[in-house]
Amino acid sequence: MRLKTLLLAILSLPLLMRIGYAQTPPGLPERQSNAYGIESAKFYPGALVLELMEAAEAEIENAANEAYAEGYKAAMLQYAPGAAAYRAAAETMRAELEAERKRNRFFWPAVGASAGVSFILGFLTHSLTGR
Repeated sequence: MRLKTLLLAILSLPLLMRIGYAQTPPGLPERQSNAYGIESAKFYPGALVLELMEAAEAEIENAANEAYAEGYKAAMLQYAPGAAAYRAAAETMRAELEAERKRNRFFWPAVGASAGVSFILGFLTHSLTGR
């Protein structure tokens, strides 16, 4: 008898522990009608908070644009001398290339003319010598 009572107490202990830990589930939050979930009828004036949030959004956007402009300006100041040097080097190379083209503009016509003259002289030499 004593063993049955002890066994029953041991087996019912986990059930009692679960009941002791039971809690009511938290309620689901209600859906709000605006982007920030502000309820105007609760503890604060919702219209005022919405105005403040919109002003904060505008200020954040302006600050981001200003930071971008400052970063762009800093990068331009940092890299402008190098870019100017590269532009000057490109212009110098372009001028050298154009000068080289002018010097060599008669090269291929001269090769063609000398090949033609050689062919004609060879033909004439062959016909005149009769071989």
